[in-house]
This record gives sequence, C-alpha cells and structure tokens, in this order.
Amino acid sequence: MYSRHQLLDRALSSAADIGDDMILKRTLYGTLRPDEINIEQADEMVAASQRRFDRIKDLVEQVKPLIEQGIYARNELTPILEELDYRRRTLTLAESRARFLREIADMAKAEQAMESNHDEDLGPKPLQERYDGNGLFTPSLMRDVVLSYEKQFAKALPISANGETAIHKAMGYDHRGRIDVGLSPDTPEGVWLRQYLESKKIPYYAFRTAIPGRATAAHIHIGPPSNRLRAAD
Repeated sequence: MYSRHQLLDRALSSAADIGDDMILKRTLYGTLRPDEINIEQADEMVAASQRRFDRIKDLVEQVKPLIEQGIYARNELTPILEELDYRRRTLTLAESRARFLREIADMAKAEQAMESNHDEDLGPKPLQERYDGNGLFTPSLMRDVVLSYEKQFAKALPISANGETAIHKAMGYDHRGRIDVGLSPDTPEGVWLRQYLESKKIPYYAFRTAIPGRATAAHIHIGPPSNRLRAAD
C-alpha cells in the first residue's frame, strides 16, 4: 500500500502528466506572450490542463473509499486536495487565456469578412463603419489614447491585439502597427474612442455585434486595414 506522498508522487511523475506539464510550461507559463499563441496551441493548452486536473480528481476518488475503510487517515487526503485545487485554478486560467485568443481570432475574422461584405447591414446600423483619417498612428499617439481613456473612464483601455499576433499571421494578415480594442462601437466608451480618433485624424474600423451564423466580435480596429501578408513576410 502506498502512502499519500507516494500516491501523489506517482501521479505527478507519470509520463503523461510530465508531458502535459511541458505543454503548459511552453504555452501557459512559458516565454510566449498570449498574442504569440495560435488557436491550435490554445486548444492544446486547455486539453493538457484538463487532463492534469482529471488525473488528480480520479486519484481523490480512489483514495476516498480507502479513507472510509480506515486504511488511510483523513489527513492523508489533504495534499492531494491541495494539488487538485492548484490544478483547478490552472485549468481556469488556461480556459480564460483560450477565450481571449478566440476573441482575437473572431476580430480577425470580422476584418476578413469586411473585404467581401462592405454593404451588409445590421438593423438600422451597418455591420462595420470606417473612418479614413489621414493622421499617422504612432506609438506616442497610442500612449496618448491609452492615458486619455484611463483619465476619462478610470479603467484600462481593453486592448485585445497590439500589433502582429500569431493568429493574424496564421490567417495571412499583416497586423503590424494596428491595434484592436475590445469595445462595442456604440457604448459610451466606444463612442468616446471613435470621437477621439477622429479628432486626431486617425483611421479606424468599427465592428458591431455578431450576426447569426458568423463568428465576429464587436471591436474597434485602430489604424489602416490589415493587409494580406506577402510570401516574403
């Protein structure tokens, strides 16, 4: 019969668990920024987190009957439950990160759909609007936008994609020098941001809520449209 430490050590040292831990170290806890991870890696990250959580959950279920039979003391379960809680929090973090990445993908798809659906409507307002300002969207201006927004609303500007991301690149779009902000264009925050950009002559695209059957996300794309990547890029 294994002690509680041996039971937990056996679970932690299994080849499958070590392999899943390596996936998380590369994606969730590694040097890659969230915007450097693609959808496939995000799915792999969540799946690895789920498997690690399920292994310890199964171990808990195995130990409980042995405690009831008096083979193990109740405190034998404590370190296993602590590990289960840790893995539950890791799974929650992985799922949150994956949702964020899917939002970026949805925004990119909305911009992609714009190319072939310029005139599509969404009720009384168009699905997307554009402002063709002739101003230059520089890093210093971006800093001004962020600080002005924080001063106006006492919260951070919800930037979803800052420049190039792995998702945009995988879809064949050059997103360098562009910013996606997770604001619906018609909210007070969205209206303020659009007015601010127009006052600075900065071009933008405003995407409204999703329409049935299409994966899009409401957001404001700051800067010129994302061009198709060339083979050399």
